[in-house]
Amino acid sequence: MRIATLSSVAALLLSGCVHGPTAQLSDFKKRADAKDWTTIESQTIDASCSAANKSSAECAQLAQIQGFACLTLARGEAASQAACPPATDTARRRLQCAAINFDTARIGKQLPSDQLDEITQNRARSLYCHATTLSRADGLPEAQEAGRELSTLAPNPERDQLAASAALYEANTNQVASVDRCSAARTAVKLADRGLQTSPSRDLQQGLAATREHATSVAGSLSNCSVP
Repeated sequence: MRIATLSSVAALLLSGCVHGPTAQLSDFKKRADAKDWTTIESQTIDASCSAANKSSAECAQLAQIQGFACLTLARGEAASQAACPPATDTARRRLQCAAINFDTARIGKQLPSDQLDEITQNRARSLYCHATTLSRADGLPEAQEAGRELSTLAPNPERDQLAASAALYEANTNQVASVDRCSAARTAVKLADRGLQTSPSRDLQQGLAATREHATSVAGSLSNCSVP
């Protein structure tokens, strides 16, 4: 029997003759190092990762990398300094891809806690940005879910800015009852204030201040709604 050499195994991996999540993960990592996000986005993750009881660290990493690829490409469509991309078909598709993959990557908690926190934050951003590509009524459930995701994480200025924006989304949704809009506006102000108290970067400071000002304005337009 002929035993495969290391070089022949490597050739099989590169040619795609050897399949499975381990081989695909090696390919994904190489493409991620090269910032080849488009190719990663276009790939179908190995079928064994979707089979029942087949969750593994390799499958979690594949989902994490593809989610990051989709989010990176979506954010690449955004204007300079914009938090989210415009409402294009590709942005919507990529943000959905990111949210789904980041959720999948958390199954079984196969990755280190700091990576899981980053995945949760990125999922929240994907949900919030996808909400901004929809009508306010249609996007509200995703904006609310983004806020819930972020509430499970230790606060920092970037997370506070994103969570405040998600709360402001609800405050600006006319289909929401006034009392709930007021509560959301107050939450946005509270989150913005918390972020501003922790010496954020200049860009984050400006974003937090703008979000606070907007939320205060919304509160002022509602009956019996005031903020500190």
